[in-house]
Amino acid sequence: MTDPKGDRTTERPGAQVSDLRELGPAASGTRSPIDARALDRLYQLAIDLPVDEGTARVVQVFLDGLAPLLPRLALGVCVVDPAQGEQLVELRLPEGVEAGTGHDPSRLFPKMSHEEITQLSDPLLGSTFHVGSDDATRANVLTEPVLGRALPLLEANIKRARALERKAQGAAALKRLQAQVIQTEKLASLGQIVAGVVHELNNPLTSIVAYADYLKRRLEAREDSIDDVERARRIGEAAQRILRFSRDLVAYARPSADVPAPVEVHEVIDKALVFCEHELGKAGVHVERRWHPNLPSVLGIGGQLAQVFVNLFTNASHAMVGRGGALVVTTAFDPSAGRVTITVDDDGTGIDPADLTQIFEPFFTTKTEGRGTGLGLSIVRDIVAAHGGKVSATSTVGVGTTFVVDLPAAAHRSSTRPPRA
Repeated sequence: MTDPKGDRTTERPGAQVSDLRELGPAASGTRSPIDARALDRLYQLAIDLPVDEGTARVVQVFLDGLAPLLPRLALGVCVVDPAQGEQLVELRLPEGVEAGTGHDPSRLFPKMSHEEITQLSDPLLGSTFHVGSDDATRANVLTEPVLGRALPLLEANIKRARALERKAQGAAALKRLQAQVIQTEKLASLGQIVAGVVHELNNPLTSIVAYADYLKRRLEAREDSIDDVERARRIGEAAQRILRFSRDLVAYARPSADVPAPVEVHEVIDKALVFCEHELGKAGVHVERRWHPNLPSVLGIGGQLAQVFVNLFTNASHAMVGRGGALVVTTAFDPSAGRVTITVDDDGTGIDPADLTQIFEPFFTTKTEGRGTGLGLSIVRDIVAAHGGKVSATSTVGVGTTFVVDLPAAAHRSSTRPPRA
């Protein structure tokens, strides 16, 4: 029900619930008397409240200090934090009284015949202080002089504790951001070094491929060197594979000219799988391709789209470390909508439902410290959106995760403006 003042109160059969503000302190100069012992305890409580240890600790210490002043009464605090979506409930019960279940903020002591509720002031709206008793008249006499002085103390210190918590959270977030920026700079430097190394490898690799082919042709002319021919062939194939990988790696790392062109999705996926081959092999993952036979091109930047799948495949391999499994990549085309769909399924550990809504947010990661920066899926989302597409994810913990990348086919792209890098 709602009282004439607009304060929400709740009544249950056999229980009386009222608002303590009707019983609050009198006007200045007429405040109800309080004995010296209680006043000393309140002064000490004001000194002892540990605002630097957080809201929960402030509430605990407050109730521990107040309970001896109000014996045989049940005391409770329900603090709501809309910004964090959290509700903190703390109780202090007299001997022989049991707490209710569920912690309904409108009735913390359902087994007591009388419960008085005080709404805390702004910005703690929605937060309440509760006093439970079996003797309403006695409870009013005991609580009025004490709570008139104690509740402003509680409100002020909760506000201070929250301010310190927000400051600490901001400092921690800034520290994490600085560490991630440093790590990103390290990776950028490493990328430049690797590009230089790959460039230096190209010439000797080209020579190995050429001489392996020369030796193979020479050995084929001899009837007694069949095994040597096979060895030369394998040397040439291995060198060609390294050469292709190094050239693709340089092309992937090279700054994009931001000139969209028709891109063959299957080629991009195959290139990304080559980049991730070591990670997938280390995790014991086998790859299954389920290609659409006549998949149209998409209009975009090949290097950026390769990065999308590199990130998705890398995440999948990390999710399957220690358990192995299948990475299934499926392509499809909807002619009526003009959309190309790429589905990436893994048999990994899955993503908790509470985390699934945040995985595309920058710097959000569930990986252990040093394993991930929390930028991979954010980059995936931005690149796909820049190409006129969208990406979504579904997951079951312990079963696996599915990512779906949806892109417009080249012939159906509504805009030819280059996607941003």
